[in-house]
Amino acid sequence: MMNAVPRTKKWMLFAFVAALSLTPRALLACAACYGAPGAAQTRGMNLGIATMLGVTGVVLGGFGGMIFCFARRARRHNPELTP
Repeated sequence: MMNAVPRTKKWMLFAFVAALSLTPRALLACAACYGAPGAAQTRGMNLGIATMLGVTGVVLGGFGGMIFCFARRARRHNPELTP
């Protein structure tokens, strides 16, 4: 009797997946994956990508500026570093 519960759960999961596979409308991709250019989900995804690229650019630019300032400060305090 103890093995009846897991078998029942496995059978119910199998039945659910089988029923889901018989309804092709439920298996279609979302608007972003399917490529609908005018969908709100696609526009939101594109805006999210642009935001992440912008933040990455700002952070990398900040590191580059910091390194440039440190190099300039090091040259100012040590004349041997000037070319």
